[in-house]
Amino acid sequence: MAATAHAYLLDMDGVLYRGRRAVPGAAGFIRRLHVRGIPYRCITNHSCFTPEDLAAKLEGLGIPVPAANIMTAGQVTAAWLQGQGARGVFALGEPAFHRALAEVGIDGDSAKPSHVVVSLDRGMDYERMAQAARFILAGVPFVATNPDPSYPTEKGAAPECGFFLAGFERMTRRKPLVIGKPGPHLFRLGAAALGLPRSRLTMVGDRLDTDILGAKRAGLRTVLVLSGHTTAAMLKTARLHPDHIVTSVAHLERGQSAIC
Repeated sequence: MAATAHAYLLDMDGVLYRGRRAVPGAAGFIRRLHVRGIPYRCITNHSCFTPEDLAAKLEGLGIPVPAANIMTAGQVTAAWLQGQGARGVFALGEPAFHRALAEVGIDGDSAKPSHVVVSLDRGMDYERMAQAARFILAGVPFVATNPDPSYPTEKGAAPECGFFLAGFERMTRRKPLVIGKPGPHLFRLGAAALGLPRSRLTMVGDRLDTDILGAKRAGLRTVLVLSGHTTAAMLKTARLHPDHIVTSVAHLERGQSAIC
């Protein structure tokens, strides 16, 4: 069964690249989208890179994606906080996330925060982590950019934001409001950026628990690629099933505008 692709939302890590290596065929897939005029946005739960960082990385891998076509969970979290009227938060995260906050006028190091925000920080400072926990215990609203426990690299799985969230949740007995996938915000903003209803979008991702689950909840068609987190063996016991499964994006938009 084939389903015409009006537009795509594409996860990045595990879909277009894995660690420092391009997924074979990813560059050709993006070029086919450009040639056929099929609109797309790359959406990622990573918050430790800016769109410009990611566009430069993709360019270095031979994958031609402009920064304007990239949306991060860090950006979407900053936009959500701005919509809540936040002006000062206590944020755990890398410089790219703090930049996203600053770009919408939010101080990420407030002594009297309206929210505690946790994102991936590969140089996590223990005292800042302890202060974040104290704020959460004191009742400050708890927000997370994304729930992913890990992300794929060429060396294997590496801890992501969810790795840290597990510790905060166990210590404080509070769960965060998650802004990134599988929450609806990235999908809504992606659809708005493309100017299309979500029913006409196809989400391509490598994780069942974030990409596929979130897209199905948001009303998108789904394609799972086996080039990242999810393996064929994992699918045998999975309760959630995508609309289509392909080895990689190399098998999409090849010879026709269809998902096979």
